[in-house]
Formats: sequence, structure tokens, C-alpha cells
Amino acid sequence: MGWHDDAGRVPVGAIITVLILAGAGYGAYWALSEFGFLPSALDGADAVATQEAAGPATSGKPAWLEAAGEDMPPLVEPASEESPPMHEMADWVWDVNDDSWNVTVIREGEGDGDASLSDRQSLVLVSPSSDLFLVTDELRNDYRMSVVDWDPVTDVAWMRRGGRPGLAQVTALSMPTGEADAAWAGGVVPDANEVDGGVGNVEVIGTQPDGLDLWGAYDEGGYSTGVFWRDGEEFVDSLVDERIATAVGQGFSPGQGLEAWIDPEGMRAVYHGVYRDPSTDRIEDEIWIVHNLESDANDDVPFDPPSPGCKPVEGPRKGTFEADRIVADCGGTEYLLDLFDGQPAQRR
Repeated sequence: MGWHDDAGRVPVGAIITVLILAGAGYGAYWALSEFGFLPSALDGADAVATQEAAGPATSGKPAWLEAAGEDMPPLVEPASEESPPMHEMADWVWDVNDDSWNVTVIREGEGDGDASLSDRQSLVLVSPSSDLFLVTDELRNDYRMSVVDWDPVTDVAWMRRGGRPGLAQVTALSMPTGEADAAWAGGVVPDANEVDGGVGNVEVIGTQPDGLDLWGAYDEGGYSTGVFWRDGEEFVDSLVDERIATAVGQGFSPGQGLEAWIDPEGMRAVYHGVYRDPSTDRIEDEIWIVHNLESDANDDVPFDPPSPGCKPVEGPRKGTFEADRIVADCGGTEYLLDLFDGQPAQRR
């Protein structure tokens, strides 16, 4: 989850050449992965399992297609020389796809750099054997579209509109019907992330051991405004959003959120903000919040850092843990900080 980058366009012409040389199966999967069409190529046992599941059966068909008892739909007529080979979307495909499939956006052309940021953007479903099925080639091209997340059970994809100033709106798209829902979050996203008719700047952080998908929200500066969860078709809000908003209102952030270290596997998070004297810009106070992602319990905790203004090494909302401690840059030196048991800071 959470795998799609808006930073640049994919050189589709180069991809076609690579695909032709690489052929079907794992080679094509690797090529798509290398150039950003899919998540990073699998390794180890997962790669072996994927090849076995998608590999040719005795009939010459991929195993998933033979199990479906169907014939491969015909290829779509290419829209341009840049277009990779894509199959028509048959109704039965929606009945056989599962979490071994992927959804991605293929972007073609440079656009005019102003009203359009690309010539064409296509949403495609990718089989375990790397066959592309065209969902639609009519995605709007005045934004750089990408997939934030998708659910193979309901065939809903959450689409991000990037490449423009301001919050990047995320909309839920029912892929079989083409119906879009801007109000999919149902009020669970922090107020700071509301945009006209919907929400913006949300991402998937990871899946927790309890099976819930943890999502995060952030402001234009990258500061965390809070988290929420997806439980199947339902979204669940968190109480920590209000605590973060209160800290922001008290002046503990230059933006609308706080610095964050979030660990979905350990089901815990730490949020941090500093208050600076408006006349001197010196740090006068700090706030530290610990958050239990299993129970949603959260609270301010007293903490004496090695130096004022410790911050995540990886960026405002990308902080990481090592065992039970967070990794922080404190005055130019990296430390491991214990916000849960209050043990002294350790140099990393």
C-alpha cells in the first residue's frame, strides 16, 4: 500500500522496448516495477510464490487465467506509439482479481505544461502475470493522477490528484462503474485536511498486526495532522487528531500538524512540537504526545531531550523506530529517545 509517486513521468516508450525484450511472466513484472508502474520487485519466497501462481499452466495460459476458465480479452488499439499493450476490461476480470493483482496509472506524453500535465493518463489493472487491463484512459490530465490505495474485494481505488499547489485531493473511484466519491472518508479525516467537497493529503502508512490499515494525514509542510484506520469498507477516526489540533492552536507548530514517528507494526506513535518565542525564534517549550494505535489512547508526556528541538531524521511525518525508541536528530547528533519508559537518551 502506499506506493505511488507524482514526482515525474514514466518514459513509456522505453518501457515498451523493455517489455518486448523481457517477454512475459516475471521479466515483464520486473520491468514494470523498475520504472515505477508497480511496487518494487518481489524477492525471496514471495517472488517464488508469485511466479508459481502466475506462471504458465499446461495449457499455456497463466495459472490465474486457466483457473478463471476464460480466454484473454483482446488487446485495445494503441492510442499512440507510446502506449504499452493493454487488454480490454472484461466483466469477469472483476470477479477473479485479488490482492495478487495491482492497480496503477500509466502516464503518457508531456502535456502543455500548463493546462495539461500529460497527454494521456490511463488507469490499469495488472494481473499476476503482468498483463495490463485498461480500466479507463480518460483520467483527467490537468493533474498528475496516482493510486493511493485500492481494495480488490470492492474494486475501489483511492485516486490522488497531484502536481498542483495546495492539498492534493484524494477521491474514491469504483473502478467497474466509474463512479467517484469525494466524500468517501465520512468525516474521519482531520479538519486541516478538508478541501472543497472532500479531503486532501492523505496516505496509507501500513497494515497493523490487528489487520487494520493505518492511514495518515498531513499538511502542506509535511507535518502530521493525525491518523485514521480503514476496516474493510469502513473508516474509523482517531482521538489524537483533536490533541494535535489543540497543540497547533497553542503555537507548537509552524503549520497545521506536528512532527511524527509512526510505527504501524508496533501499533504506536509519537508526535512532537516546539513553541518558539515570536521575537527571538528561540525554543521556549516543547510538547511530546505518545499514541497507542491499538487502543487509540494518547497523552502528553514529560520528556527532557538531549537538546531542544529534536526532530525526525527522515522528515516531519516519516520518523522511524529502533526497537522501543524513536530515531531523532538532536542538535546535529542522532539519538535514540525513549518516550514510553522514560529511559535516558542514547547516542545512535
